[in-house]
Amino acid sequence: MKCPSRGKKWLEKDSNTVTQNFHSQSSQDAVAPSIKGVERNATWRMSLRTAMFLFTIAITLLAIIIVLARKDEGCDTMSTAPTATINAGRIVGTTTTIAGPTGMITVNKFLGIPYATSPTGSLRFAPPQAPTNWTTRDTKEFGNSCIQVFAPPSQRDFVEAVFNNPPPRNEDEDCLFINVFAPEKAWDVDSPPFPVLYWIHGGGWKSGSAGHPWYDGSRFAALEDIIVVSVNYRTNVFGLPISPTVTNLTERNVALLDQRAGLQWVQENIHHFGGNHSRVTIAGESAGGYAVGLLVTSFAPDTPRPFQAAIMQSGVYAYLPFPDCDDTNYNAWNTLTASLNCTGSSESARFNCVQHERTASQIKHAQQLDSTISFAQACDNITAVSDPRTRLEAGNIAHVPVLLGSNTDDGGVFVFGYGNDTDAFFDTMWPGLRALKATVLAAYPLGSGGRTDEQMRLQQIQTDCMFHCPTVWYAETCSEYMPTYHYLFNASFASTRAQWPAWPTKYQRAYHASEIQLVFNTYPGADSDSIMVEPGQQELSDTMRRAWANFVKDPNQAPMEEWVKVGAAGDGKDVMAFGVDGKGRWGMVDDDDRNRCEVWRGLGLRDLHR
Repeated sequence: MKCPSRGKKWLEKDSNTVTQNFHSQSSQDAVAPSIKGVERNATWRMSLRTAMFLFTIAITLLAIIIVLARKDEGCDTMSTAPTATINAGRIVGTTTTIAGPTGMITVNKFLGIPYATSPTGSLRFAPPQAPTNWTTRDTKEFGNSCIQVFAPPSQRDFVEAVFNNPPPRNEDEDCLFINVFAPEKAWDVDSPPFPVLYWIHGGGWKSGSAGHPWYDGSRFAALEDIIVVSVNYRTNVFGLPISPTVTNLTERNVALLDQRAGLQWVQENIHHFGGNHSRVTIAGESAGGYAVGLLVTSFAPDTPRPFQAAIMQSGVYAYLPFPDCDDTNYNAWNTLTASLNCTGSSESARFNCVQHERTASQIKHAQQLDSTISFAQACDNITAVSDPRTRLEAGNIAHVPVLLGSNTDDGGVFVFGYGNDTDAFFDTMWPGLRALKATVLAAYPLGSGGRTDEQMRLQQIQTDCMFHCPTVWYAETCSEYMPTYHYLFNASFASTRAQWPAWPTKYQRAYHASEIQLVFNTYPGADSDSIMVEPGQQELSDTMRRAWANFVKDPNQAPMEEWVKVGAAGDGKDVMAFGVDGKGRWGMVDDDDRNRCEVWRGLGLRDLHR
């Protein structure tokens, strides 16, 4: 890490003074009166020893002064650890090097920075509070993950193996940490501030962690000159305490407030890492993409906002086949309190019991035992609006460029375990659509469109209903007001497959979240010439990374030269397909699957819960 030059002139002046004194002493010796030859030689030798001794002392003192001066500047000269002084105090990070096209690139990593105080004790279920200041803090490792819940129990091992492998580190309520990956060159005083990618992880509002290896921003930052920031936020009941005691609807959405607090932290601190707070792009996948959509729809066109553009991967906040919120449904909370034996005589007593008298592990365990205990955001019309479709279609949202898309097999992980049981699928996943089951199945006949069996058919239904069609409709509407770039991910590689033997490869394909490793270049073997990397995989990954990075750098320009905005292509080819052949090819296509969305539109799915 480059050290600042503060104090350099003072050091140079001090060095000259020491040198001048040494020369002055030598001159005095040189003009000493002459005596006998032997005495003169002895005196000369003594003077030389004295001079050398004084010189050694001077050099030693000079070295000490330089070290102390540089330490005072905040640059650790005893190691290569990078430092930064943010609003809360000094932090010491770590570095990694990435092989670039012309040599090694150093990335400074600051991991586990508190952006809010620990939400424990009386702050459990409370909005995030500013962190307490510190003098110096080590930020070389990721902080705790927030409490994780995987349900239903029958799918817990499967979900953990697919999405949380390796498992999140150190689950704890004390988890409000943020991570920064910044190219070392961002520290150069002559470098313009770097744009910022603010990443919100997925996990169905129940789990997930910013420290997951898929989200390591080192390669993205190094190869694209972008600062990557990832944020933890509270999930499940810890992040969405939908209790009748919490009468302020906004305070029921502490997960969303966490995400906003992290975004505010970026606004206030990112310049300390060489970042530009006015060039922040918010991005996320699944629940993270949904969260991005929440942010976009909660800002009016002319309202100042802490972001310049938005990326939504397999998750949008509109056109989903279920209510956007239900502020009076306390079934999950009531079931949880009963399971925890918090049976006080009043709502406030029950809330106090959960908040103060039960441990985090007890609350986690109770949620994992019952899949009906599931929490969603409250519509406070501040962090989550109650009418996202109406606002979107009226253009009453943040007018920022949008990049969004989905995966051709997003739905596979959600139908795993149903096999050929169509009735169980509709009863459990879409009870509101049971009356339309025959019509839906008729639109997805077996034997065509890759539907080789019942599970593949259910997988395609789930993909279209939950991900593909809502994304198509969002893109169509969004494009009327702002530049919109739509993608479809259809690639599958051996090194990115889920490590779960019971889930056959033929059902995995371009499964939910599998694109993330290509965007961030974090798939196994990405940093080496590994035999695990298939032909075309690296080129596709590099192409996607560059496209996302180009969008972050200038969202008003096409992410790729050939990527056409939605609605701008006269031939109807306005979707960028990554993995046209299921592998490494890409190109603009006419989304044939969009025709199936017309079936859902005809069934009224697009207009449900306006």
